[in-house]
Amino acid sequence: MTNRLSNVIEEAKKVSRGYVAENIAKNVLPLLDEDRKKLIVAALFDIIASDMVIDTERKASFEKYVGEKKNFLLMRRNIVLSDLLAGLLIYTVIVIPNTDGKEDASKVDRTYVDRFKKTAESFHIIEQLDDISNQDDDKKPVGEAIAAYLEKVRDKYDKIYTLINKYEPIPFYNIFVCNDIERKIPVQGAYRNIYRSEYVKNARVSELSELSKYIIFTGTGGIGKSMMMRHFLFDAIARYKETDMLPIFILLKDFEDTGKPLVDYICENVCNYGTGITRSTISSLLKAGKCLLLFDGLDELGTKNGDRFGKLLESFIDRYSNNQFIVSSRPSRTFAPFLRFTPMFIRPFTKDQALTLIDKISFRTDDPTIKERFRKELDLRLFNSHHEFAENPLLLTIMLMTYEKYEDVPSKMHNFYRKAFEALAQEHDANKGYKRPLAMGLSADDFAEYLSEFCALTYCDEKFELTKADIYEYFNRLNTLKRRDDESATPANFITDLCNNLCIMYLENDKYHFTHRSFQEYFCAVCFSKQKDRDLPDIGDIFENMRSRNYADKTFPMLYDMISAKLDEYMFIPLLQKLFKDCDAEDGYWTFLSIMYPRIEYEKGETDGYSNTAPVSYLYEFIRKRFFDEAYNFEILPMQEAFVVESYAYIEENECNVLLNVNDIPLGYEDEHGKPDEVGWVLEIDIDKVKARKYHYKDVVAALDENSFCLKQEYKKARECLQNLLDNQKPKGHSILDRLI
Repeated sequence: MTNRLSNVIEEAKKVSRGYVAENIAKNVLPLLDEDRKKLIVAALFDIIASDMVIDTERKASFEKYVGEKKNFLLMRRNIVLSDLLAGLLIYTVIVIPNTDGKEDASKVDRTYVDRFKKTAESFHIIEQLDDISNQDDDKKPVGEAIAAYLEKVRDKYDKIYTLINKYEPIPFYNIFVCNDIERKIPVQGAYRNIYRSEYVKNARVSELSELSKYIIFTGTGGIGKSMMMRHFLFDAIARYKETDMLPIFILLKDFEDTGKPLVDYICENVCNYGTGITRSTISSLLKAGKCLLLFDGLDELGTKNGDRFGKLLESFIDRYSNNQFIVSSRPSRTFAPFLRFTPMFIRPFTKDQALTLIDKISFRTDDPTIKERFRKELDLRLFNSHHEFAENPLLLTIMLMTYEKYEDVPSKMHNFYRKAFEALAQEHDANKGYKRPLAMGLSADDFAEYLSEFCALTYCDEKFELTKADIYEYFNRLNTLKRRDDESATPANFITDLCNNLCIMYLENDKYHFTHRSFQEYFCAVCFSKQKDRDLPDIGDIFENMRSRNYADKTFPMLYDMISAKLDEYMFIPLLQKLFKDCDAEDGYWTFLSIMYPRIEYEKGETDGYSNTAPVSYLYEFIRKRFFDEAYNFEILPMQEAFVVESYAYIEENECNVLLNVNDIPLGYEDEHGKPDEVGWVLEIDIDKVKARKYHYKDVVAALDENSFCLKQEYKKARECLQNLLDNQKPKGHSILDRLI
């Protein structure tokens, strides 16, 4: 066997260089009989390590190219088959004879490498080739390349702009205040799972890695998700020497689906820093579980890219499961592609954290009494009266700016954003030192007409980041542009006002982003509020059909606060009237369930998941929460094996009982310990299925029909709500003055 393989190598040296890869594939691969692979592997190793055909000069030349990875071929005995083949094939490609017959290992014919890559792809060994063929004589050692990369990443993200410091970036930790992190812990109960909250203060990556390898952080807009992710990045950089975990920071707002695997996107992200880290180095670190992947801004992907990214990430984790993964996002109805992730929540600021942020902000140093008065008001009054703003770092900053102008802060969300916009516009004038119009030559109110329509169009298209061409396209579509005919109303001036004068948007990586999505939501609501009454039902359809909306979206709540009476009359009453007309024409309450709650998800026993029951109609859900918020209580629903979608059991792990989905129980556990008893279930009732076979599911039917059941109570309250809305439409007097709202 050994002699035959030696002959193959000798022959490979003699053949024309254009056929090296083909000859290796033709003469070596047929030797790999399934029943004799171990013998062949041993023979290959002996040839490469000791056969006289490969003399010491060649071996030294090969080691020079293999560098730090030489051990995988020459020093390690339990080597895998693909590594050995890689070593053999690389040797025949890299060591190229010159025309004078002497060998020169310093030159690599790219034609051969390209031909070899085609053959090597079937062996999954491209990474080993890249390590060698892309290495230059003056290339930094891996350790130096990583150190340079970490320094460049730190320098890139260490400085930030804020609404207050918008002309000069400030060091990250000069402004950062660490939110608390909340984790829900299942607690064993007699009949169902109960969750308690566990809080992590001043979080570090090492603490999180002890809790889970896969974490998804959620928090409302402006709560500090991106700041927290930067904090994790800097913490990982500072601790790299002790953890040996390479942090890779990915801004998902820059993600574009090119059809490539996610590993390509990640490698490009790292290699673009130009520090000498190669794709193969990253691949090796990923395979060894030595990377911390920080994916910031899942909610900024939109529906199409979000679904695609979820599939790419799922496949990526399957391949590189031993790494640490942290994802941030606004809250969403579901994280279906992220079921293996542990959900954690970025908590709103406490009063002490809010006061600390105000202390850190450098604001009006020419008149420090403004910040002093605001801080005192925040401590004594505003944190309690305006907690929804004061608990949010971004909104708290806008509160300070608004307080400077008005010595007060509005309590309604839409009024708050109106005042905030006015404060930003006045800040523009103040920075210029004199009263000056915007680039479009308009007042702030006139500019808001363009901005509100622009935000409505982009919001409906789920465009949360835009290229320059996108902004030009949307701007030229504006009806406001045609209606007003302002001379200086050009896309270029519009961008200047958005980014430089008002700081509503900013440019990063050739794309424009809203300083905060809430500005887009507010101005969209402003635009919708000014539409004709007859168009309101169509606007309602926009919200009904926007399935990617997250729970933190404030557009419709702000719209309702602006024109609540109109929405009652033109959206809510027609919706409820149609709903109950359909109910009365068919099966009453059961038709209501079919329309609004076609699937009811609930838990029994001990689980580590969350049931996700909600009405299918967004507008109805808003009505429910606004007028008769009936808590869901499904304890009355029986255990029905046919409806089980997930099961849970306790297993022994590190001398502790751990609750797991039965699908996640490690392979081989049942062989050693036996099948664990199921202790909890997530069930899903299909209402139409139950209606079709009521006798078969009589226990479930009885529970659903029980007058005390929460949805039966809700059905009654929804009818009462419709009547109240109709009553409010009736004239209250004989004169118009009696009927004023």
